[in-house]
Amino acid sequence: MLLSFSVNNFLSIGNSQKLSMLKGSVKNKENHLINYDCNLKILKFSAIYGANASGKSNLIKAMHFAKSIIINGVKSDSSRFYCRIDKENKEKITSFDFEIEIDKKFYTYGFDILLASNSIKAEWLYEIDINREKEILVFSKEIGKPINLNAKYFDNEKKIIDRLNVYSEDNKDVDTILFLKTINQNKENFYEEYRNNRVILFQKLFNWFRNSLVIVFPNYSIDNARFFVKEESVKDINNIINKFGTGIKECQLVKSDIQDLQSLLPIPVLKNIMTELEALAIKNKSEKKITYTLRINRELFFISKLGEDFEVKKVNFTHKNNYGEYLFNEESDGTQRLFDLIEILLKKDEERVYVIDELDRCLHPSLTYQFVKMFFETSQKNTQLIVTTHESRLLNFNLLRRDEIWFANRENNGPTKLYSLEKYNERFDKKIDKAYLDGRYGGVPIFETVFPVGEENENS
Repeated sequence: MLLSFSVNNFLSIGNSQKLSMLKGSVKNKENHLINYDCNLKILKFSAIYGANASGKSNLIKAMHFAKSIIINGVKSDSSRFYCRIDKENKEKITSFDFEIEIDKKFYTYGFDILLASNSIKAEWLYEIDINREKEILVFSKEIGKPINLNAKYFDNEKKIIDRLNVYSEDNKDVDTILFLKTINQNKENFYEEYRNNRVILFQKLFNWFRNSLVIVFPNYSIDNARFFVKEESVKDINNIINKFGTGIKECQLVKSDIQDLQSLLPIPVLKNIMTELEALAIKNKSEKKITYTLRINRELFFISKLGEDFEVKKVNFTHKNNYGEYLFNEESDGTQRLFDLIEILLKKDEERVYVIDELDRCLHPSLTYQFVKMFFETSQKNTQLIVTTHESRLLNFNLLRRDEIWFANRENNGPTKLYSLEKYNERFDKKIDKAYLDGRYGGVPIFETVFPVGEENENS
């Protein structure tokens, strides 16, 4: 689970801005919280509002950028991402910091990077002792210097400390790859050997970023193949879709074939997909079926490696009071958007932190409201949802807590400021949607008059 994320000097963000998922002073809607034994409570949901170009999407881009560096390393095109509002920012460090929960323990992990030169400068990991309100060093690292390891944290296990020092020495002067990535490259045997030591944290932390943190931008979807390939999950999908009033009676997986894909995809692209599926099948021998989701020409396909064969299916729909089947690309943009996001509403065992930019894209306001309402009704203890949105209907104390509402704002084209509705201490009977649109909380566009009042009459 995510406790907080902070970033500075990135796109429109100048000084450090922090999104916190820790509960505020609000005492209602306790079912919106995830509770821990140490009396810590965190939010399941947060909505970020702001005018166009306010920087709310830049916060999501910052999170995605940091995840990409953690998983893949620094790309060569990162040099223009510093906050260019002030030319001095080119030479300033950009910091990314995540506070997260893994196995009911809390950690802060982050790194510094000089974006103008695409070079990582520092990296750190601490365990947070909530009760004692202190941080325990796991490791810290600066480029070109030996790693600072807390040997006591790893039970002074000499073999582990020696191995970690060797891995660190290998990338001591490498400024494009984080230590966390280095110790997760082909290290499965290492973690298997020491799975009872706290060194396994490095693997769990890396997998949290790779698998648990799911970031979706407006023109992309969540890969929900694992739900569509299970018969019981398709039933759950149908139950959910029926609650949104889309007119769909049932979605079905219909058998297709490789020839269908060949007519829609270039042969080299299809061959690459099949090669990747074969490689994944070899790597994950315990999985009976490995499946990819393909969105081609607004049609939804699933291609699976099943034993020695490939299986292709596509999604069709039947409608209430209609005959015949409908293709995915015949459905409305709003219905397609629902299917992009439907995994969020499905029951699952794995932890997920979903971060959705422009939740309301293509959705009717009532559908957006219903989606968030259903999230609270169906979400498991191990699921969080963070969204950016313009949909003012969500600004309703019957739906959301005060500490679940955030605003991004820029004054006079300055840097982005991020703040919570908590600072306003609004009463629970306040019409906050109207107050927001009236500009009480900032984060709404301010228009300049193109023609001064009266000019039209004078020139007519």
